[in-house]
Amino acid sequence: MTKIFVPQPIPETAVTRLEAIGDVEIYPHVDRQIPREELLEAVRDKDVLFAVGEIPYDEPLIEAAEQLQLIAAMHGSAKFVDFAAATRRNIPVTGLPYGMITKTTAEFTFALLMATAWRLPEADAFLREGRWHQNQSMAFMGTRLLGKTLGIVGMGSIGQMVAHRAVACDMDIIYNKRTRLSPAEEYVLGGAEFRSLEELFTEADFVALTPALTEETKGLVGEELISLMKPSSILINTSRGAVLDEAALETALIGGHIRGAGLDVYQTEVPEAN
Repeated sequence: MTKIFVPQPIPETAVTRLEAIGDVEIYPHVDRQIPREELLEAVRDKDVLFAVGEIPYDEPLIEAAEQLQLIAAMHGSAKFVDFAAATRRNIPVTGLPYGMITKTTAEFTFALLMATAWRLPEADAFLREGRWHQNQSMAFMGTRLLGKTLGIVGMGSIGQMVAHRAVACDMDIIYNKRTRLSPAEEYVLGGAEFRSLEELFTEADFVALTPALTEETKGLVGEELISLMKPSSILINTSRGAVLDEAALETALIGGHIRGAGLDVYQTEVPEAN
């Protein structure tokens, strides 16, 4: 029977489907990453490896899996898999369909934007900690989306899906992209307007970072652009951690130069405790 290894828990529906084709072994803990030595030992007799959670599947690991026939990545690009090492052993690497990822990422981006605007994580913690003792008009002053301007950096598939959701909430759309969209495409996106990066960061009430990570976008958003943002503005990053200078963002937040930020990605994952 085909032996399958998954390095962290996955949904039960996925487990059931895998069990229909093989013997499945799963590292059971959700509060920690599998130790390297334990991972190397676990893969030795496996035919199929799931690549998930950006756990590195490098050359030593691929070489350790002596019976390996397939690496199946729950990821769009799976850059944490050593493709060259897999290729040398003629081991195929599969990934998730691009359309599935773009829709999910766009949905999450807008959810993060709304949660940050309305300070939902803070309010949830406030209630759970037993600190809510009366109704207050000033305790969690959020900001509504109606009539606000969303600036989207990287108006690709994800950015455009985010724009559609924002237009449904009566937001105005400005964007930056290497190649400007056609007038027809801008019209479909609620009359989206092209801006330079400097103009976008100056005008937007919300800035959503959605570009792909390339050499060109690495370190794209730093102190200079963040300093242009309004004191009432909010920054959202669901791109990649390396796109954003986290130290510059931290300085802006502590100094009150911008209202808030919602991050799904970090330069170091898992992020440090501080």
